[in-house]
Amino acid sequence: MKQQKRHQTNLITNIILLVTAALLIFLSVVLYHHTKLEVRFDTLINWLKGIDEAIVKLDSDIEILICIFALYIAKCQLPIPMGFLCVISGIVFPMTQAIIINLVFLAFFFTVKYVEGKFIGGGWTGMILGIRQLHFVRDWIQFRGNGNPYILFVSRIVPSIPLGMVSKYYGSMRYDFIYYICLSLLGFMPRLYIYTKIGSAIYNPFSVQFIVLLMIIIGFTGVSVITFNIFYGRKSRQMNQTLLIYSEKEKYKIVL
Repeated sequence: MKQQKRHQTNLITNIILLVTAALLIFLSVVLYHHTKLEVRFDTLINWLKGIDEAIVKLDSDIEILICIFALYIAKCQLPIPMGFLCVISGIVFPMTQAIIINLVFLAFFFTVKYVEGKFIGGGWTGMILGIRQLHFVRDWIQFRGNGNPYILFVSRIVPSIPLGMVSKYYGSMRYDFIYYICLSLLGFMPRLYIYTKIGSAIYNPFSVQFIVLLMIIIGFTGVSVITFNIFYGRKSRQMNQTLLIYSEKEKYKIVL
């Protein structure tokens, strides 16, 4: 069983590594030939710039703001990528305004999920962490029942960890709301900036800025997922080795 789990962890890690490397190599080739691609896809770039100019000429920013806010409300119950919402704000508004808008609406999202967890419970996260093999993750997050601030902060940085699930679980633990909001926004801020910057640069998808930002997101996502997978694999094996219970038939029995 131990060898099987080790093999599974290594297989998943290698797959993620290959996919990440392939995407980064592809983007590196695109970056090297970005000047030629800009000329070749000049029609597409001009069309995107036309959309940019049309958005700038819109009369009411309030209506656009309401539409974006409606998407954030929908995000509270639907699996809409947060990066997609940040990109939209970056497309529509200037960079500084878009960051402020995303911060405010992101705080709203975190608040809603925290309140849900406080009154409804941890949801799927609580159920998943109730699995025996994941008790070490649960104990690490709960941190003597008070909630681990370091885990909360890191979970906002890592793209592969669902924002809503973590928020509900910390709400179910009655974690201090002010610390929760501050740590959540600070942890997500680097991703928010990059996503918003991608939105502002999306009108030229073959520009150096846009390609480099994509490479940063892909590289960081791949590294974070690989790190988490390796960490979980090692901790899982350690816990399986130490989970010994007394039995009438055997003095000790390893629980796998």
